[in-house]
Amino acid sequence: MKTPPSGGGATEAPSGRGIAGTPSGGGIAETPSGGGDAKRPSTAGPGRRPGRPPSLTRAAIAEAALAEGVATFSMPGVAARLGVGHSTLYRYVDNREALVRLAVELVAERTVWPSAGPAWRALLTGFADALWGACEAFPGLDETILTTPGTPRVMVDLLTGYGGALVGAGLTPRDAAVAVDFVADLVFSSSVAMRGLDRRLPDAAGGSSTARERYRRAWARESAGRHPFEAEFTAEETWHGRGWFDDKLDIFLDGLATRIAPGPSRAPDRAASPGPSTEENA
Repeated sequence: MKTPPSGGGATEAPSGRGIAGTPSGGGIAETPSGGGDAKRPSTAGPGRRPGRPPSLTRAAIAEAALAEGVATFSMPGVAARLGVGHSTLYRYVDNREALVRLAVELVAERTVWPSAGPAWRALLTGFADALWGACEAFPGLDETILTTPGTPRVMVDLLTGYGGALVGAGLTPRDAAVAVDFVADLVFSSSVAMRGLDRRLPDAAGGSSTARERYRRAWARESAGRHPFEAEFTAEETWHGRGWFDDKLDIFLDGLATRIAPGPSRAPDRAASPGPSTEENA
């Protein structure tokens, strides 16, 4: 990752929430009541020997969904990977959306998150890095999280700890909540945008080019070096890797520092802004 967290080390996230969706009925390693699927004949998938499959678990099904692609998996594809019938999966998950939440939960449980310490800037930077790393490891995770409602328990627990650390550093509860939400949104939207630059688009000559190439050509043609500002849009690093993500995060964190710093310029908490007291009006 480009900006590793500092000051406080890292810790494995507690089990509970993935980055989106609420798990049903406890941990993801549960098996359904009434026994496993050991007696069901196998419809062996690629690389699997025919015969009776082992008893399934929700964790194994989530693992298979991640292997198929968190944003693109199909229930038949997951079933084939596990060597079971399609209908078997519905004994463990209600539908595809429930399996999406289960898979994202598994990602969250396996991600190494920064610990909640007093160094608020390192905490938020490390949080951003951990999210970005998860998006790189599981393509499509970013868009999946943005479009799948719910907040699993592991992330509720994690972010509650972060919120406490940010409040301890001087932020109001509202500012602390907005800060972690803003960082997460910035990661996911930036990751989706950078990944989208790889898509190929047809051109008039019958060939194709990437969205990245289209953007760079447009800026190079229109700007023609008229101002150094425009050169930033044609720079190679602008359209690769994390692009301007780290710069955007730094600008936000610099602004957040002004809300932590003591003094009259600090904005009040919008969630609980009491009116002037009697003593102040005296």
